[in-house]
Amino acid sequence: MAFPSPVSDSFSDNIVLRELERLRIALSADHAIVYDWSLADDAIVWDDQVLSVLNVESQDRISSGAKFKAFLNSDGIALRDNLEGNPSTDFISFHIEYKFRGGSDETCWLEDIGRRLLDEDGNPVRVIGILRVITDRKAREEHFSYLASYDELTGHLNRARLLERLGHTIQLVAAQRGCGTYMVAAIDDLAGINADYGFDVADEVIAGIGEPVRNALNAADQIGRTAGNKFGIIVADCTKQGMLPLAQSLVDAVHDLVIETTGGPIPVSISIGCVELTENTGDSQEVITGAEDALDKAKRLGRGRVEAFSRSHEIESIRRSNAIIADRIVSALNGRRICLAHQPIVCARTHAIRGYESLIRMIDEDGEIVQAGSFVPQAEQLGLIRLLDRRVLELVTDVLRENPGVHLSLNVSGITATETLCVEGYLAYIESNREFASRMTIELTETSAIRDMAESVRFVSRLRELGCRVAIDDFGAGYTSFRNLQDLVVDCVKIDGSFIRGLADNEDNQLFVRTLVDLARNFGLETVAEYVNSRQEADMLRDYGVDYLQGFYFGEPLFELEFQMAPTEVLSKKMA
Repeated sequence: MAFPSPVSDSFSDNIVLRELERLRIALSADHAIVYDWSLADDAIVWDDQVLSVLNVESQDRISSGAKFKAFLNSDGIALRDNLEGNPSTDFISFHIEYKFRGGSDETCWLEDIGRRLLDEDGNPVRVIGILRVITDRKAREEHFSYLASYDELTGHLNRARLLERLGHTIQLVAAQRGCGTYMVAAIDDLAGINADYGFDVADEVIAGIGEPVRNALNAADQIGRTAGNKFGIIVADCTKQGMLPLAQSLVDAVHDLVIETTGGPIPVSISIGCVELTENTGDSQEVITGAEDALDKAKRLGRGRVEAFSRSHEIESIRRSNAIIADRIVSALNGRRICLAHQPIVCARTHAIRGYESLIRMIDEDGEIVQAGSFVPQAEQLGLIRLLDRRVLELVTDVLRENPGVHLSLNVSGITATETLCVEGYLAYIESNREFASRMTIELTETSAIRDMAESVRFVSRLRELGCRVAIDDFGAGYTSFRNLQDLVVDCVKIDGSFIRGLADNEDNQLFVRTLVDLARNFGLETVAEYVNSRQEADMLRDYGVDYLQGFYFGEPLFELEFQMAPTEVLSKKMA
């Protein structure tokens, strides 16, 4: 497209025209269009690719401002009219967005950026601009706006919006001396569905159960997803006498429900805890805590149960804490906020990176990184550890798939290693991804291995058959016999960090480590020393014959997208 000569001899206008000609070439790769609109005769000169970008049959259809506006809605027409009708000299550059209806009545969003050229009297005589299709961007913006209020999986209100409306309802009930109820409905044994079928199928169950619950409510009632397997329900004008029958009707609405999933049909049920809303009700947090407490009581009684909160209930602090932690863990699992941090394992002699240990981390709802020690012990007590084990295995497999040649170690709990159903599910996943097994080392702690030695032996044997390496973690803490170690047929022992910390100043630990390394060598086992935090410790362990080293001296755990950038050059400097 050749630009006409400028109306004014303005030096700045000439610069604009030259720059736009350069931009025309650069922007063609971005499906952007340069145009020149003469306001005197209303003619528009278009870039060559305008037909394909705007999906119109010929340039004649859009050869004038009037013809172009025929493809716009009223808002777009008003914006374009303003370009030619506004005489203000303050309005030179512009950036507007509007809808365009192209061929086959397909509508797209356009971004229109440009400059108005004025005559000597300050009247607009020409508009030169760039059009870009931004339909995808507008769709993303609309999606983000939607997610500000609604849960993506279920389409119901998200936690923030539901709590906002709960607060409003509490205020309204108090002001009008009215009544109402707040309920928490939880899918029974979603953790088991997660373990047996995987997270995607569990998501299908969550999405499938919200709709029948919504349909059993009145139009004025409000429902939102408050956690991984939980829905909050606000019902105004519900009396104390009507609260439990209403909750029971919701339980009954899904009692015989079977949800069709990609993993097959799954029968589901819900349990509900509810709180009466009165003029003396406390704030939102008190109401939620009461409903959660009632839900805990209902779930202890079995599946498909309903309980109301009584202020006479004694809420034990430990149980409350466990419930909160369990909710955080399940929410993180379902929200894909369980992640890995990778710490390098290096050769003791050369300090070359041999692989990484993949350490579990949880990202809290506020974005904070939670270390394993703050939730893994509780997950073991609450029966959630098998879900974390499975998620770590899935994440490790994903990393191995994306990074050929990388070797990763991962921890597995004693429950997953010894309980039949857990063992079968864990091994089945590895078998279905067997091409990555040779690049995995499964770490089983010494204390969990000796808890059920027979089952541990079977688990280790099957892992090795699949091609995995196996290591005993925290070796030395449980004081197992080397005969048991021989029965397990592992590849490696990782020396418990308590014997490595302060090694240079503890002669007993020095003797223990030397003895352990000698025995491991006699059994043909490799050794890894953890918690190596100084050059002195690294040198001593190398001299003892330890094969591999791991600790902050060689690198802190790095997150998934960063771990390939392990500081090998830093490690080399540390050898010097």
